[in-house]
Amino acid sequence: MKTQIITDCLDLLAGFELQEPKEQKATLETIIDTLGSYPKPQNKKDIIRAKSNEIASYLFVSNVRNACKLSTLGYINLNIGFNTIQFNLEGALSILVDEIEVKETQTIK
Repeated sequence: MKTQIITDCLDLLAGFELQEPKEQKATLETIIDTLGSYPKPQNKKDIIRAKSNEIASYLFVSNVRNACKLSTLGYINLNIGFNTIQFNLEGALSILVDEIEVKETQTIK
């Protein structure tokens, strides 16, 4: 489900550079809506901590949402927003597909 949401967003970006600014903003709004169904890695009441790859993937997705919002509001250039969005979507997807998990180091006491 998570990978499908991300690939849907990447599909929405196809041809982004060829769109007029008004269409680009509409595309970014659609991406925000699509990411609305992306699940949080854990709830506040969960006893077990989420895996690091789930947290990292969620953070990449959060960056995408923020870049979309900042671009539609005009705080960052649409081209910079596009590059940021694409980079973060690809990062999230690669983490999920490769199931990259970073183990936390144990400190010796």
